[in-house]
Amino acid sequence: MGKFLVGFVLPSLLLTASLINWSLISLIDLVAFLLILYNVSQLGFHFRRRLLLLWPIIIFSVVAILFQVTYLVVWAIKPMSWIPDAWWTKLIGFMTVQSWKSPYAIYFLVIQLLALLVALLDIYGKRHFLNTWQDSYWGRLILIVEHLGSHLRVASCLLLPAIQLVVGISHPSWASLPFFVGSCVGLVDWSLTSNFLGLFRWWRLLQLYASFNIFLLYTYQLPVEYPSMIQWMADLFGLYKISENTEWTKICSSLSLILYYIMMSFVKSDLEEMGFIISGTDCNLTEQLLPSRHSFFIRESRSGVRHTHVLLRGAVFRSFSINFFTYGFPVSLFALSFWSFHFASLCAFGLLAYVGYIIYAFPSLFRLHRLNGLLLVFILFWAVSTYIFNVAFTFLNWKLGRDMKIWEMVGLWHYPIPGFFLLAQFCLGILVALGNLVNNSVFLLSDEGGQTLNDYTSVKVEGETKVLIVATIAWGLRKCSRAIMLALIFLIAIKPGFIHAVYMVFFLIYLLSHSISRKLRRALILLCEIHFALLYILQINLVSSALEKKGSVSMEIVMQLGFLEEDSAWDFLEVALLACFCTIHNHGFEMLFSFSAIIQHAPSPPIGFSILKAGLNKSVLLSVYSSSSVRNNVENFSYGPTYCYTGSAWVVKRL
Repeated sequence: MGKFLVGFVLPSLLLTASLINWSLISLIDLVAFLLILYNVSQLGFHFRRRLLLLWPIIIFSVVAILFQVTYLVVWAIKPMSWIPDAWWTKLIGFMTVQSWKSPYAIYFLVIQLLALLVALLDIYGKRHFLNTWQDSYWGRLILIVEHLGSHLRVASCLLLPAIQLVVGISHPSWASLPFFVGSCVGLVDWSLTSNFLGLFRWWRLLQLYASFNIFLLYTYQLPVEYPSMIQWMADLFGLYKISENTEWTKICSSLSLILYYIMMSFVKSDLEEMGFIISGTDCNLTEQLLPSRHSFFIRESRSGVRHTHVLLRGAVFRSFSINFFTYGFPVSLFALSFWSFHFASLCAFGLLAYVGYIIYAFPSLFRLHRLNGLLLVFILFWAVSTYIFNVAFTFLNWKLGRDMKIWEMVGLWHYPIPGFFLLAQFCLGILVALGNLVNNSVFLLSDEGGQTLNDYTSVKVEGETKVLIVATIAWGLRKCSRAIMLALIFLIAIKPGFIHAVYMVFFLIYLLSHSISRKLRRALILLCEIHFALLYILQINLVSSALEKKGSVSMEIVMQLGFLEEDSAWDFLEVALLACFCTIHNHGFEMLFSFSAIIQHAPSPPIGFSILKAGLNKSVLLSVYSSSSVRNNVENFSYGPTYCYTGSAWVVKRL
């Protein structure tokens, strides 16, 4: 009961009283609100600290009520027109009843009186009413509220990172920059360590900074005419006046800031306890201190290691993990490519270089985990740079505006409302971070509850129709891919220019050779990526405008290479399709082999994957795509090429 009164009812009353009127009296209410919430997790254990907070509130409430009532009585007995309009009355917080439709003075007195009664009840009446209310209706109601509060804490832990991001991007300024940087650092930590607590990186510092920011923002609302120098510094820092004509982004920023501080104060003790449990050594005392309310976040593996990997919790998260593992990676590559073309710049070219490296080398999942971490850092560093550029542009417009083409070539744009662009860029980082998280969760699930590799041989012949469909489609793609590659190479090679002449050499080699070596395919992939990169760079506005100047030698060189001014999206599509087909030929078997092994160990198959799983169970795809050069690589795996040959014989027999 005491924690409900002091931790919820009293802060709500103080916050309401502080928002009724911008004044010094209301500022003291706000300070009391901030102090109570900052210590709300310790008020139930430190009685002396509770008294040190409640008694000043009681004394202040009595003084504020007496002064306000005295002022109202004097104004009612002898009304003076100049008193309500005096600057010192507005600054202190004395109010009069101008209209009974909105008597703010009466509202303030009632709320302040309720705060006084709640504080007195917590000090004197809690022991007296505790036994009386324990078995009554109010006691059961308080228990229900406390039970709901535990669920709200879990929801707050899940929503708090999103609220922190809203605080950072709703109204970009120097004051909101630490929140956005904290969100970026937390996302990187969560992605690399798979620790959900990583999202709350620097939460202690951010909580203190949020209280300081709320105090400064409220102080700036006081009815005082500040000097022009102070107003300029306030605008530079990110402070603003709140009125009826205030922009919605500023209103959203202020509300989300208060909500962030409230939610952080309520989950503060939970974050401290979970951090202690995760970092603590295994002992009986630590096991006893594990609260049941943290069971949603804390999970213990079979080895006895506790972690907060949320994606391992429940069937829904596990199903999401295996489906994102299956479909998320190509979606991520498409999203990175789309972002690179929609925001063509040098920074976006870095994203395209990542996609090109994946197509060329197709690294292992362990190497891809490190590479995704570097990509995530690059994306978020680009987002922070865009944030700083938009904040600085407001005050350095006369300097930065002259070189906007250079900044746009780098990848920094100015937006009237940059929050939407920052949100999209952060979501791109979330997509990359989820790739790392899902890979870790799928491996852990495979290690904990997977089947053995010997289960391959125990699979009976089931779903023969599905297997035949898979075998037919795979065989058709295998036979048609060479013809498709020849057609794509020929379409590119018939264009004028030196770079297209190199494609003609590859076309003749592919046409005359019976088998293509792995090195030759990698050389063709590298040529496609160089061609694609040059086409992309020429699409950047500053580069294209520099080449369009009359008498440009660079333009003549570009024309001789085969890059025309009217290069269209079809040119990009031809080169990209050719590179993708070469990649499938070069890395398709290894990808399919490793993917099939992971899918067989997964607790449940991905959505819409029953047909392909039937093919994997019979090793149909492995037998269709295996060749003399590939079978040597298969021998390195545990169950060897024998079952591939069995699957191939079964397919031939059925066909």
